[in-house]
Amino acid sequence: MPDRPHAEPLPYAPLRLEDYDISPTHGFLPAEPPLRRLPDPYYAPWEHIMDRFNHYLLGHHIRRLMPVLGTDRLSTQAEYRRAFTVLSFLAHAYVWGRGGAAAEPALQFLPASIAVPWVAVSDFLELNPVVCCAAVCHWNWQVLDEDAEDPMALDNLGTLHTFSGSMDESWFYLVTTAIEAKCARGLTAILAATAAAERDAIDDVTEALGHMAHALAEANAILERMYERCDPYVFYWKIREFLAGWENMAEAGLPYGVLYEGVDDIRAFGLDSWPALIRRFRKYAGGSAAQTPLLQAFDIALGIKHYPTGQRGLQSTVAEMRHRTKAQDISEAPPANSYLVRMRDYMPGGHRRFLEDLAATCRIREYVLLACSDSLLHMGGRSDPRVRLREAYNSCIGLMESFRNKHMMMVTRYIIAPAKMGPALPHQKCPAAAPDASDGTSAASAASAAAAAAAAAAAAMPARECPLQGGRMGGDSLPADPTMYPQTNTAAAAAAAAAAAAAAAHSEADAQGKGRLARKLGDGSVARGTGGTDAIQFLKQVHSETARSKVPRHVV
Repeated sequence: MPDRPHAEPLPYAPLRLEDYDISPTHGFLPAEPPLRRLPDPYYAPWEHIMDRFNHYLLGHHIRRLMPVLGTDRLSTQAEYRRAFTVLSFLAHAYVWGRGGAAAEPALQFLPASIAVPWVAVSDFLELNPVVCCAAVCHWNWQVLDEDAEDPMALDNLGTLHTFSGSMDESWFYLVTTAIEAKCARGLTAILAATAAAERDAIDDVTEALGHMAHALAEANAILERMYERCDPYVFYWKIREFLAGWENMAEAGLPYGVLYEGVDDIRAFGLDSWPALIRRFRKYAGGSAAQTPLLQAFDIALGIKHYPTGQRGLQSTVAEMRHRTKAQDISEAPPANSYLVRMRDYMPGGHRRFLEDLAATCRIREYVLLACSDSLLHMGGRSDPRVRLREAYNSCIGLMESFRNKHMMMVTRYIIAPAKMGPALPHQKCPAAAPDASDGTSAASAASAAAAAAAAAAAAMPARECPLQGGRMGGDSLPADPTMYPQTNTAAAAAAAAAAAAAAAHSEADAQGKGRLARKLGDGSVARGTGGTDAIQFLKQVHSETARSKVPRHVV
């Protein structure tokens, strides 16, 4: 898609969510619950597998041959979304399912029965053919009680499919689904604030920013509930691998990516043309929180800039805003974080275009900076509308900072700590609780400290005294049922340790998770996210850039 020229900015025109396949009530989720199955009997071979998907995956039947079905009998957007979700589950189960042998490598090819229709459906929806946030969170939910006071409340949602068949995986997806639903009002508020800034209605901008802050506060509250029913051990060792893509995954068994049979013609290649064949392999990132348009929409609306990982840029200044206002032009955009930009290719086309058009029209941060540029404003009280505007804007920035801090702490608990501890006995030695850095002063160091504290706490704390950190804790703080989740049964720690030692001696490669995404990390190893990035380094920088976006009391 060609970039719009910077020399000819578009005149302001109010955006309509409906023009981008966005619901005013459900945001980036479909307005109606996703289809539970495709209505045309032609697609019964797919749906037959999905009806017993976990059984087939458990019995290693996913890799059996299926017929190649066309996509010409899909007729609605909902049917294409259902087909994409089904094929995503089939494809990742095929690649990562391992066919019954723990040491068996991931498969480097997809059969035409999956690859051909998957690519066709992806082209229609305008996103990459790989598991993404849309497949598992946006188009994979159902309402349990349609007459509930809040049908889209987290406790009233269920998933249609999971790889593991566990509550942990369902909860992991549904937390994101509930956040998307609750923040729909935030998207409406973003458009209201943008329009109000264009007509210089300062009170209306402040009010819209208040609605944005309310949506972000609800998102923070829902995210904190991740720990209730998603166990770090289950997530890291049983779920996470299925969400991985095939980019930067050489250490997980996919050095070249994955070949899509029937799509990328390989018949002309022989053994003597291996280098040319390698170039036909596809490399896609896996499912990532960066693939939801929601946070990127708030970033754009609030003018939070993200730069390439490892580089530090500057947020907009009042001088820049005055220059741009005088020139009535859009200055050359600074280099953006390439990973975040690439993640837009894993969003449906309408949602990606919304972000692009929002970036071309939204000037909320510029408006706030110009309105608050008076050198004496810091002496004003809350009766001054400019003070209220600045406070409303900074409240949104603070909530975005808090959300990213919580996310970083979760990566520490759900990825870094389990990777450092290894697969043998997940809850015998628990990581220390992550430090609270909600004030934004030490979030980056807190994540590093939490990862380091996991190993120290594991060595120092007896199993019987170890609290269950980030485990399946209900609202009454009762521990998980040890019969369902034996890794939480600290009373059986000694027996489990002996069994784990025997298993490790029997299969060292499997115990360390060699050749897999979920594996024990040694000193100096990088914990990669399912998107293939260095997770902590990326999140630290994104959090820091968000924190630096606050407008100070005395703007210069």
